[in-house]
Amino acid sequence: MSDVISSLAGIAEGSALAALRAERPESRDHAQGSYLALFSPKESTGLSGMERYAVALRVASRHASREGVAHYKAGLVKNGASPEIVVAAGNVLGGDTSLSTRLAALLAHTDLLSTHPVDTTTASHQALSDAGLSTAEILTLSQIVAFLSFQLRVIAALQVMGGGSGEAEPVIGPTESGNGKGAANIIIPEEPLNRPKVFTRDQLSWTPWLEPLNPEDATPSQAEALAGRPGNSPYFRLLALDADVLTERTKTDLGIFYTHGGAPRAERELAAAVTSRWNGCIFCASVHARTAANLSKREADVDRVLNYGAGAGIDLELDDRWSAVVDLAVQIARTPSTVTTAHVERLRSLGLADLEILDIAQSAAFFSWANRLMLTIGEPFYA
Repeated sequence: MSDVISSLAGIAEGSALAALRAERPESRDHAQGSYLALFSPKESTGLSGMERYAVALRVASRHASREGVAHYKAGLVKNGASPEIVVAAGNVLGGDTSLSTRLAALLAHTDLLSTHPVDTTTASHQALSDAGLSTAEILTLSQIVAFLSFQLRVIAALQVMGGGSGEAEPVIGPTESGNGKGAANIIIPEEPLNRPKVFTRDQLSWTPWLEPLNPEDATPSQAEALAGRPGNSPYFRLLALDADVLTERTKTDLGIFYTHGGAPRAERELAAAVTSRWNGCIFCASVHARTAANLSKREADVDRVLNYGAGAGIDLELDDRWSAVVDLAVQIARTPSTVTTAHVERLRSLGLADLEILDIAQSAAFFSWANRLMLTIGEPFYA
């Protein structure tokens, strides 16, 4: 199977990085499967190929990924975009008034999810609905932005593990309409909603802003994607609107967090919690901080991460290893990623093998995907 992440990271066949990546075939293969499900879908959810690549190019530009920009720009051209659309999609400064209302709305939402997902509201989705996007199209848009946020961070981490900087300069610089089934119905949660006001390890519930799939209306692929899911989760019923992406995403998740060897599971969960804290996702932080604390028996350490975050100048009183893990996760979580070889070398100097570092890096990167879904298609509350 071809591997876009390895290709864009510049990993040569037979190299040490290729061998390292081969030690985690589950995450490698299903990350590629997720890419194919989003950019070569078997069943379209409504977004055209041109729209998908325009969104991807904007995300790559926001993340200052030279390789990502080149790849998705080529895909956009291949899908018939005019030179004006190509320039506008890669222009992080915005201000292009020649775009259709629909494409302008797609790119504006892309900017928000790429850089400030915590600021997404029901009004953000209403703007997409007003531009004619269906619920399934909004969900796929969110998945594309979230997946790119994962993919580009894995590429950056692999580049610095191989000794490169991973740094790049951002690109400055009539779309097809979708075939969705009418504008999305935006769900406004009933008030009062008992929203959590601080980060916590408490058990939280979650309510959607978009109408989830009714299981009785599920196609065979949607029913298969939902099989084995506990309860009647509105979150997964929403993700099941793009069933192939949900299936591959789930397998990517399992391949990152539940594989043998490498980093201890508690440290993978710590990286997930740190990333969620950085992105402002109270729900994800609660789940993964709780797991990290339970597995490590280091509740006080985990609570300091939740209470104070992990920004510059904050002393969390962690041991050297956990401090380095937290720092790596934060640098990967930034947009664009600021991870460097120094962050990797710090972990190596503490005795971590490259497989452990890869596990931690991929755990952090995956939650740049997960947070951008959980934060932007619904919100947490105390039941």
